[in-house]
Amino acid sequence: MLYQAAKIAEQAHRGQKDKTGRPFIEHLRRVADAVETLDEKTVAYLHDVVEKGEGWTLDRLEAEGFGFPVVAAVDALTKRMDESEHDFVCRAASNELALPVKQADLKDNLWQAHQAGIDPEKYENGLRLLDELTSE
Repeated sequence: MLYQAAKIAEQAHRGQKDKTGRPFIEHLRRVADAVETLDEKTVAYLHDVVEKGEGWTLDRLEAEGFGFPVVAAVDALTKRMDESEHDFVCRAASNELALPVKQADLKDNLWQAHQAGIDPEKYENGLRLLDELTSE
């Protein structure tokens, strides 16, 4: 499933760039490298597919053979249009499989922000919130 997730991510994000101007798939690879289990790595590759990949839905991921835990984690990592950043991070943190991926995602986005000269506050706040939520 990990190989399939990486293939889907490459297709879904083809032509997209990260904050540093590099191919978006590199961000997904870094996030996948930063987490431990196969399911976490699978979710890392898929975490932006529904939000940023054209034509991808949770139902389509399920139809591709991804199990409920992976699809639920991708759902937890997919920001809603009317959702605040705080609520989004809290929702992602409430899913055990999504939590380490969100942490790795925020760390990589923070690194990208520093590289690109973008305000890092959003990512610093997200990491601080995750730290608060996981230390309780």
